[in-house]
Amino acid sequence: MIWLALRQQRNQLLTAMALLVIVGVVLLVTGPNTLHLYDSTVAGCASHGDCPSALTNFKAKTKWAVVPEDLVMVVPALLGIFWGAPLVARELETGTFRLAWTQSVTRSRWLWVRLAIMTLAAMVVAGALTFMVAWWSSPIDRLRQTPFGYFDRHGVVPVAFAAFAVVLGAALGAVLRRTLPAMAATLAVFVAARLFVSSWLRPRLWPPIHLTTTFVGPTPSAPPTSIAGVPGERSAWIVSTTIYDRSDHVVGHNGGIGSNGLFEFRQANGSRAADFVGMGRCPNRFPVPTRTANASPFNHAARECVGSFHLHAVIAYQPASRYWPLQGLESAVFVVAALLVAGFTWWWVRRRLL
Repeated sequence: MIWLALRQQRNQLLTAMALLVIVGVVLLVTGPNTLHLYDSTVAGCASHGDCPSALTNFKAKTKWAVVPEDLVMVVPALLGIFWGAPLVARELETGTFRLAWTQSVTRSRWLWVRLAIMTLAAMVVAGALTFMVAWWSSPIDRLRQTPFGYFDRHGVVPVAFAAFAVVLGAALGAVLRRTLPAMAATLAVFVAARLFVSSWLRPRLWPPIHLTTTFVGPTPSAPPTSIAGVPGERSAWIVSTTIYDRSDHVVGHNGGIGSNGLFEFRQANGSRAADFVGMGRCPNRFPVPTRTANASPFNHAARECVGSFHLHAVIAYQPASRYWPLQGLESAVFVVAALLVAGFTWWWVRRRLL
């Protein structure tokens, strides 16, 4: 039975192995160049006093580095579409299931063997690709503020994604009985599951640590959501920031003040009076004009104004030390989901498919 399943899926497996080898060769050839570029531009920039220009040069020459990491995110979905969805649907669509299920092998064994082979193969493909990309992008990772920024593209979670995607595709193929609709449904459900986990479940897998600190706000040249990081936790993942006034009323979130979620000051032309949007009139005077080549006077006035309102922020964050435990927890979620979906598929094939 195993030999027959491998023979039936050999084209898919060989194609995946060939593509994996091609990607590996490309990464192996270009990886040393990326490492050399890092060593020659960024590694020693502090001794030369030109780190800003060195970082700009390095980022400009490695701007296509997101392509291999995006591939890690896309491959599990492709495996679910092209390996999982046709696994049962093609047999039902062509009618060959009648022959397969009337032989000495039961339909349960037929399903479990095929599902196990393709799921394990998908995990191997996703794991090998993730390992190669992690090695290739290691110089770039050194410049990133937090490892949580590439959580979906490194570690063990892509392997769990691949297992879930294949099992999901097989289940939808068994229910829909048509390959193309099953492929489309696999993509939609898999993307929805990923979005749900990344945006809602992941921040709640492990209760974050809460830190109360004085809110100083971003500088005018920084993004509205930028805030001061967690002291002593440079690589922490800031889950959320809630801003309170002196009466402990919520006045903003994630660096923004008020309902519009912005952090800004408004000045009338030629006037030194300014309004802190969402809070009120600043007690201090601002320089005129507000935007000059040197923004330091304006930044100083902005900090003085913000301080007069006695705002404080409660930062919910995950320390960098929780990166691998969270990787394990999220992987376990997808593995358990895959087992549950596999059980549903087995029940459907046994009880609902005649």
